Amino acid sequence: MNVEFSNAYQEVLLENLDVILKQNFMMQTRLKLLEKEANVRAEMQAKIDELTVKHQEALQQIGQTQHYKVQAESNNSIVQEKNRIQSALNDAMRELGNTKSSLEAREKEVEEMKFRIFELEKLVPPAPKVVKKVTVKTEEKPVEISATETNKVRVEAGGTF
Repeated sequence: MNVEFSNAYQEVLLENLDVILKQNFMMQTRLKLLEKEANVRAEMQAKIDELTVKHQEALQQIGQTQHYKVQAESNNSIVQEKNRIQSALNDAMRELGNTKSSLEAREKEVEEMKFRIFELEKLVPPAPKVVKKVTVKTEEKPVEISATETNKVRVEAGGTF
């Protein structure tokens, strides 16, 4: 029986070794697949993080673009207001120029009239100047006021004691 036992023992040992080796190969294969999957997941997570950063940058650029758009619209309204004020100033300056030229024309007319009056005064002989002195005589009478009346006058006039 020793030979049979030994053969049976070796047979059981080989079967167990065969099962153990198959399980070991299966485990190593699964482990290798899990490592590859872990690497793929890490790469995917890195790509997701990179895309998230790019998405945030794109959102910031959109925000800046909208800010610049609002600023450009504001600048356009400022330019329109400047143009409106400039045209109003130009109109006022034009009106001022017209008024100045009108004033100069009037001053020229006044000078011409003064010269004409001066020429006419030369032609007319001077009239004798007679000035009557008006004299008005007024008599002043001294007025006597008592002390109580002066106090009343002061109070009524707004004075103080």
